[in-house]
Amino acid sequence: MLEEPKSIVEKFHLYLSFPNSENPKYVFFTNEKRKPETTKAFSRIQRQAVSLLLEKFVCHYVPSSKSIDDLYSSLLQPFIKRSVSKVLDDKLQEINQSLQEISNHLDAQLSVAGLPHISSHFSLPNNSLEELIHKFEFHLSDPNKTSIDRKGMGIQASAILASFLWITQEEKKLDKNPIWLIEEPESYLHPELADSCHKMLNEISNEALLVTTTHSLGFVSQDPQRIVGTINDGKETKVIKYDSYVEATTSIRKALGVRFSDFYNLGVSNIFVEGKTDREVFKWFLSVVPETLEGEYSWPHVRKSEILDFTGVAGMEGFMKATYEYIYSERPVVTVLDGDSAGDKTRRTLQQYFGNKKIPFHSKKDFVTLHDGFSLEGLFPHDWIIEAYEQHPNWFSDFDTDVEGVLKPFTVKSNSSKEQLRNYLKSKAVEADSFDWVARFKTVFDVVEKALKERNEAVYG
Repeated sequence: MLEEPKSIVEKFHLYLSFPNSENPKYVFFTNEKRKPETTKAFSRIQRQAVSLLLEKFVCHYVPSSKSIDDLYSSLLQPFIKRSVSKVLDDKLQEINQSLQEISNHLDAQLSVAGLPHISSHFSLPNNSLEELIHKFEFHLSDPNKTSIDRKGMGIQASAILASFLWITQEEKKLDKNPIWLIEEPESYLHPELADSCHKMLNEISNEALLVTTTHSLGFVSQDPQRIVGTINDGKETKVIKYDSYVEATTSIRKALGVRFSDFYNLGVSNIFVEGKTDREVFKWFLSVVPETLEGEYSWPHVRKSEILDFTGVAGMEGFMKATYEYIYSERPVVTVLDGDSAGDKTRRTLQQYFGNKKIPFHSKKDFVTLHDGFSLEGLFPHDWIIEAYEQHPNWFSDFDTDVEGVLKPFTVKSNSSKEQLRNYLKSKAVEADSFDWVARFKTVFDVVEKALKERNEAVYG
């Protein structure tokens, strides 16, 4: 009874195995039962099929340790020879005629010497024009024209990488399917050239199967379907897949000991403020208020923290949305927002944004808001601000006190007026006989200190 033929499918599997006592084997079917009398014929047909299949592919392995000169001589130069030899094909008859003329001259001299039975013959090496051509010199202009080996390593690598696409296209003309295995392309490059070379690799991947290994974040595809990692459990190396680009790059950062926060030069502990003036006033305050003053103003976590500004509340909001979910678990961060309308709007926006992403952003734990309605200047004694208004009303575009003389939120006309007001208030503080004026600053830094302490314990244990 004849067996039913297998159904025709568009895909098939070719398995490679490495038996301990035998050479590596390619097989199309595993655990396939065959009759003893058909085994030999089947094996022969299978070998032929494997050969036909593998001949359709050409694989280029580019190890990270290989020199540029090796890459040029082994990859690019053979294709240059092939391309030039095609141009010389129509000159082949003339070349052979010229060689024959030389032979005739030599034979004539041998005959005169009484050796007519000896004749000479000249031919192309292995009858190949490609082997006739020894080599081509590779020069680059940037704009000075010099040999490629006189350029920097990054320029050399970029030039060689640029040739890979041309090689791919030449091989496809030969009805081959190129496969590129490129190991750590970043190892050849200056960081400034990484983006350019990544674009070239993308061009190659559109024409051929490209597999790269990398420890560089810049060479990781944004498409998680095109990313795999490896992990060694002590017995074997296993392939792992990632659900997102972030997960894949997190794996690299952990392996290298590099964190997302390192790219922003964050400190061991950090305070985010809205703008440059907030940072300057906070640093000024910490410098004029002694750490040892009765122990009230020690704030050890505040004083060891970097104070970073973002040129305004809009800049802070954008930075937080883009990075906070990654740096939250890597570095202690407490954000300080003004109590004015802009600061409150950003506070509500960020709480909603991080809440939707289930990222903690809690009041007095992850952020602190200054006194209601007031920006940074409101931390100074309000009597001083009222006094400043009485002396310099032109600094203010909006100012009021209630019936009891209590200061209400105010608006200063311009950045220059704000600077004049801050300088006025700081000079009052320096001239003061006591530290009574620090009350509102102390309230803020007490809350920030407590929040930073908790974040430091959470991050660093």
